[in-house]
Amino acid sequence: MSRTENRKLPAWIGSILFHAVVLLLVLLWFSLTPEPSGVPGDRVADGTILLQASGSTGRQTDSPANTQSAESELVAAELAAFANANLHVLPSAPVITPGYNQNVQTSGGASATDIAKAFQQGNLNNAGMGAGEATVQVFGPTGKGTKFMFVFDRSDSMNENGRIRMAKAELIRSLESLKDGHQFNIIFYNHNYQIWRPGRRLIFASEAEKRAAERFIEDITAFGGTHHFQPLKEAIDHRPDVIFFLTDGELQDGPTLAELAAIERTNNRGTQINVIQFGSGGYTDSESPALRQLAEQNHGQYQYVNVAGTP
Repeated sequence: MSRTENRKLPAWIGSILFHAVVLLLVLLWFSLTPEPSGVPGDRVADGTILLQASGSTGRQTDSPANTQSAESELVAAELAAFANANLHVLPSAPVITPGYNQNVQTSGGASATDIAKAFQQGNLNNAGMGAGEATVQVFGPTGKGTKFMFVFDRSDSMNENGRIRMAKAELIRSLESLKDGHQFNIIFYNHNYQIWRPGRRLIFASEAEKRAAERFIEDITAFGGTHHFQPLKEAIDHRPDVIFFLTDGELQDGPTLAELAAIERTNNRGTQINVIQFGSGGYTDSESPALRQLAEQNHGQYQYVNVAGTP
């Protein structure tokens, strides 16, 4: 036998080498094949949903039910992480009417700053919360609630027989029925009207505010004509529980039937409107049917006050 024949490899070794080369080529082909595009949760062309397991770099397909389960577990893990975080959670703040900053009174009367202070101190009554109802009386008619508007005539005829003086004194007396948690505002009117605190807001009846209102009332003088409708509508727009409306207006001053209907329509919250009419004669010849109707249509009381001979 020659030396060349002794070096020939057995057939079985050649077979192993051939298959090894084929296997390497297959593995190389798989390693170079691109992965489906997308991020975990995306649906690719064949309908597969890619899921990325926490801490894993692989991918797998799953059914919708399993997908929801995985998402639920992820949400639960996030909530647990949030609960374990060292966070400072503030107590719920009272709701403030939108459109006002903390230095402006809200439509309810209190500023955001006042309410926040009362909330922090636990003294909600001073912020108008939890205050009991007040019963207020003006020349006979009474109203019960926490929010009040006073609409008083200041036309020229109110100078007769000291009418304006009587009205102002009764208004100041009535304000004493209000406590800190109650709210109010005042309108004096003739052919125009003047609001004590403009802005369609109600003011908390602290002692300081009542004294300020008293100074405003004392400075009022009577002059001009009598137009009822606009000041009444303005008072309704303040959304009080009760309106006390005082006038010495005669039949020709109105309100007209159209104005009565408009007031009733505007008063959709059911505010009680109590009407006090000053007059200089007996009940039968001085009463205004329109003013009585105003009270009756708006859940209120009507009172005629004979001021004839008043010094």
